[in-house]
Amino acid sequence: MADVHICKAYFKEGASFVDSFTCPQDPGRPELKYCCGFEDMKYCCGEPGNYYPYKHAYMWSLSAGLLVGLSIAALVLLAFLTSVLVLCILFLRTKPRQANTELKQRSHTSSHEA
Repeated sequence: MADVHICKAYFKEGASFVDSFTCPQDPGRPELKYCCGFEDMKYCCGEPGNYYPYKHAYMWSLSAGLLVGLSIAALVLLAFLTSVLVLCILFLRTKPRQANTELKQRSHTSSHEA
């Protein structure tokens, strides 16, 4: 018989009880042999180490934190790009339109008159 892993009994979020079960549950999917999920939501999967000893709702708080962090990073990036754009526009507008290539001639009068 192949490796058998047991998912221990647990209570779902709605306080309903789920009995323990063995993985794989489906004989046609022997690769799903590991117990994965959370304290309140377990399932069989194909990779070991995907069981987390906390409730599934914890992931929503991680997702909210991630969204806040990404939003702040996006605002900082937007502010940076706006600053670069404004500086480029200011540089181009204050740049002289045409270079003055005419040289002014000096009068060559000698201070030593013979």
